[in-house]
Amino acid sequence: MAAILTSRGLAVGDERKIYGLEKLRETLKVSEPTAKAMRSNRATETKPEIKLRQALWAAGLRGYRKNVRRLPGAPDVVFGPSKVCVFLHGCFWHGCERCTRNLKPRKNAAYWQAKIMRNQERDRRNEAALEADGWFVLTIWECELKEGLPAFVERVLQAVERRRKSHG
Repeated sequence: MAAILTSRGLAVGDERKIYGLEKLRETLKVSEPTAKAMRSNRATETKPEIKLRQALWAAGLRGYRKNVRRLPGAPDVVFGPSKVCVFLHGCFWHGCERCTRNLKPRKNAAYWQAKIMRNQERDRRNEAALEADGWFVLTIWECELKEGLPAFVERVLQAVERRRKSHG
């Protein structure tokens, strides 16, 4: 007898019969290298995020919070008093259109295309919700970090200073 926690509570019984889990498992089977790669994808504290925060710190920007979950989209960096938030988008996961790297998956392309489109739509909703609440939203793409990071840090610095003056 298996027990499975579902959105409707605890279900007890043969797990293959509970909500079609066996069929779901079949559709989610991936190769071991793919599974390993997927497990290694982090949601927070990624190398690009750390690089961005180090650059912000080096520029003298202090007092920010990381991955604030109470805000739409959990922005990567939030300057609360000045209402400035920063997103760092991974080129693959958020569908960077100007990225020159090959970001088209060879396997399960239809799934990934739909997934990335959903991510982009969610990004637009989150940005609109933040702006409607008075936040200034800045976004940098992973591919821009190498050459565009100093200019982006300057934009963040200017936004924080400008809004700090107007908000308090």
